[in-house]
Amino acid sequence: MRLKDIINLDYLIRLDDSLESADDIQSRKINDRKIYSQCKGGSQTKKELLLSWLEFRKEEFFQHSDNKKLTLLPGDIFSWVYTWMVYAAIFLGGVTGISVAYSFLAYHGARPINVAVFIALFVFLQMVLILLTLILLVRKALRQKNQNFGYHNSIIHTLLAALFFNIFSRVLKKSEDSVLRKSLDKLEYTSNFIQMKNKEYKALFFWPFFMLTSICAFSFSTGALGGTFFRVIVSDMAFGWQTTLMTTSTTVHDMVSFIALPWSWFIPEALSHPGLEQIEGSRIILKEGISVLATQNLVSWWPFICMGVLFYAVIPRGLLIIIGIMAQNRVLAQFNFDRPRFKQLILKMQSPVLDINSHEIRVTPKNTIEKTNEMMSSKSEPDRTGGSALILSSDSVYSDVIIKKVIQYIETNLFFKVKERINIHFDLNADADAVQNITISDVDQVVLVHEVWQPPIRGLLHYIEQIKTAMPDNMSLWILLTQEAGSKAELKSLGVDANDINFKTWKKAVLNLKNPDIIVQRFNPEIS
Repeated sequence: MRLKDIINLDYLIRLDDSLESADDIQSRKINDRKIYSQCKGGSQTKKELLLSWLEFRKEEFFQHSDNKKLTLLPGDIFSWVYTWMVYAAIFLGGVTGISVAYSFLAYHGARPINVAVFIALFVFLQMVLILLTLILLVRKALRQKNQNFGYHNSIIHTLLAALFFNIFSRVLKKSEDSVLRKSLDKLEYTSNFIQMKNKEYKALFFWPFFMLTSICAFSFSTGALGGTFFRVIVSDMAFGWQTTLMTTSTTVHDMVSFIALPWSWFIPEALSHPGLEQIEGSRIILKEGISVLATQNLVSWWPFICMGVLFYAVIPRGLLIIIGIMAQNRVLAQFNFDRPRFKQLILKMQSPVLDINSHEIRVTPKNTIEKTNEMMSSKSEPDRTGGSALILSSDSVYSDVIIKKVIQYIETNLFFKVKERINIHFDLNADADAVQNITISDVDQVVLVHEVWQPPIRGLLHYIEQIKTAMPDNMSLWILLTQEAGSKAELKSLGVDANDINFKTWKKAVLNLKNPDIIVQRFNPEIS
């Protein structure tokens, strides 16, 4: 499972959840069940089931696409943009490194290249940046260990969304090409996914961007090394050192010998670093000039500075890239597929569907996947429970009769087994006991039932955020919106249309909370 697969999986699940027609919903259920029947193997994990569903669903998606060659899913768009960002980082880093090194090594015969300045810029500065990177990685590991992740967007996240998505979106909006304009929604979805899902998928997005910066720095150092080596080959270079401090050549020799330790054990001493006599012979004294300095001493530095760039800049950056790749693979392998939307999809795939027009779909027991494409009839009803749930609602708004209909809807469509209902007043002080009950409850999900016509004002959103804060981290807060729930309200009257302006207001307001564990769901009687 790759990062683009997770993005595509999220997109296609949400695409299916947005279906309105009862026929489309029923057809989607049948197709999900058919996909389940065609999955091979009898002991597939959740990840394998979801990946199989994704492959079938992508094929179906492209079959119904107007232009199969130019239609891209959000995950593919992200992968395409990221790939070009890597190419751009390699090119810009390499060109910059070559240009800076080539310019710095400009020698006109009167003033030798200052070795100390070169090492400070191309070796010590890179070492400091690498050390800071390692410190940030250690801090990240400690935050994860202490369950303190710090969900703040990084500069790279912000620049990525602004440069590659917002600007590109504006270009598409001005384009007269209908195919490009149709791609706009998915591009904007990808941008929103990165920004709004940053908390939920922070670990997934961290390592690709970490590797991007490492690749750029690696290319810069490699370009600097290549530019230096090329300059040495095609030019008559002279290197020297000078200082105002009372420093002896012996002290400089000791420093140089210490720096050369990583490669001096397998390279002859004459090449690994300048000797004491060569260091003395390359010291520049301003009043004497360079005419008294021997050429063999002035050129003795170039192997040392090249090896310094290689061992202290290029190789460490390469190791960081390898660490990033391994860490990304580890994060992907440990991705949590127990999130509600994934569990619901698996339950839909495993749940029996009766379709009088289909002769290919038959009911099967849970956890049984035939190796052939034909399913055998089931003798037992699969367990459709996706976890236990606790309902929060107001007794003054929702009567017991209405709540029974709500519970039936939750258990039928959200696949949660309702264990308890708690009366709330939408006031934190008055609902202190209710919040305490949520904290100590052993349920898996919390469903807040609310009338859609009441706007999500700031106080109500703050109340929702506080409820979510009191919940354990592994719980999701579902906001189930209904129409006005009078005493004579019936099933149809509770339903909320997807185009309802109030429902759209709620979705936008909750989206601005930037908490993926707060999920807005409308009461849809068409799928009850």
